[in-house]
Amino acid sequence: MPKLQGLVKFEQGEREQHDDFTLRKVSDDVSKLQSVVQSEKKTREETEEAILEMLRIMITKMKSDIESERKDREVTEETLLSLLEDTCNKLNTASQV
Repeated sequence: MPKLQGLVKFEQGEREQHDDFTLRKVSDDVSKLQSVVQSEKKTREETEEAILEMLRIMITKMKSDIESERKDREVTEETLLSLLEDTCNKLNTASQV
């Protein structure tokens, strides 16, 4: 009987050591996984920020280009109206002569 109790205690000790090893291994693996997830999250956030900044720059440039085109169009319209008025005035003057 004492031999059996000794074997049971030995097996119980072995099982507890194996359980402790398994628990440490799982805990280490979970920690590594959490580290990888945090790293991926940081990389994703940095990439999102870079994309958003590129979009902001692109929107600013597009707004500037649109404003520049609008001003050019207004100048062209004013020039054409001025030429049209001059032509009308010259035609009126010529018809009165």
